[in-house]
Amino acid sequence: MRRTLFHLVWSTAVLAQSSAPALRLSHDSEGIHPIVGLTEENDKFSIKNTDKYYTQGLRIHFQNDPNFYWALTQEINTPADTENPVPSATDQPYSGILYLTYGYGTVLERGGRRDCLFTVEGQVGVTGPASGAETIQDRFHHVIGIGTPAGWGSQIPTEPVFNLNAEFKRKIIWDDSGRNLRDIIAHAQVQLGNIRTQLALGAQVRWGVNLQDTWGQGTIRHSSAFSPNYRSDGVYPRTFSSYFFTDVQLEFVFKNYATDGTTFRESAHVTRTPVVGQLLLGATASIYRTSITYYLAIRSKEFETQASTHYFGGLKGTISF
Repeated sequence: MRRTLFHLVWSTAVLAQSSAPALRLSHDSEGIHPIVGLTEENDKFSIKNTDKYYTQGLRIHFQNDPNFYWALTQEINTPADTENPVPSATDQPYSGILYLTYGYGTVLERGGRRDCLFTVEGQVGVTGPASGAETIQDRFHHVIGIGTPAGWGSQIPTEPVFNLNAEFKRKIIWDDSGRNLRDIIAHAQVQLGNIRTQLALGAQVRWGVNLQDTWGQGTIRHSSAFSPNYRSDGVYPRTFSSYFFTDVQLEFVFKNYATDGTTFRESAHVTRTPVVGQLLLGATASIYRTSITYYLAIRSKEFETQASTHYFGGLKGTISF
């Protein structure tokens, strides 16, 4: 999978060197090109091929406006030992969450430069059996022919969840040649609520072609679904865009439903680690109105009794109609 994506990125990079004009749509078609995206994160996509901790995340997002967007997200967490029907009190609790996101994003003008991006979003959803996490995981395991986890009866209970998140990105060109083949995106995100309350700070370094048309990549739990490539003026990004990226992030965590359990009811929980680090490696290839991304995330321990560093991979695809 990674080899295939590498060849795709490389081929689009070569084509982009000689064919990179912006495309202007007819005036009649302005503002009617919705964007639909699907992101799937799973530890089966990583080099470790494990089935524990944050084991699966799915986000579907939709945007039919230059600024406003929707997303529906499900997350699944399981302990390291999924064969024990009574999980250890020191292991990650079984938990699932399903939430709807509505947000606003914009690229900020600064003296004629469009190098800053801001998003704010609200989230509302539910944890526990009502999230459907147990059903989704059991069916997926049945499809791929492996056993189902035995301890879902101990999952955290059903409870409403709410969050308010804000994210800021600042793009810094790092290419003296003037060809925009390299840049750095500094980013910060604040999350407030009983899904997560935390501050995440990081930076992403990218190497590729036509970077000016994109704003980097992030994981489901730590980035918005906003797509600034929606162009109501009828101008679409360059025909080809592709890049490799490395992202380093530090999270200061004050609340996390996956480790702390529910807020209003008693539930299984573990002692949260207050500072978590993440390294993200990946590649993106875009051709006209479609884009595909693969990334590998490596995360430090999220709770004190966690046995090891955690790995998961992500696949993201978007298409504009």
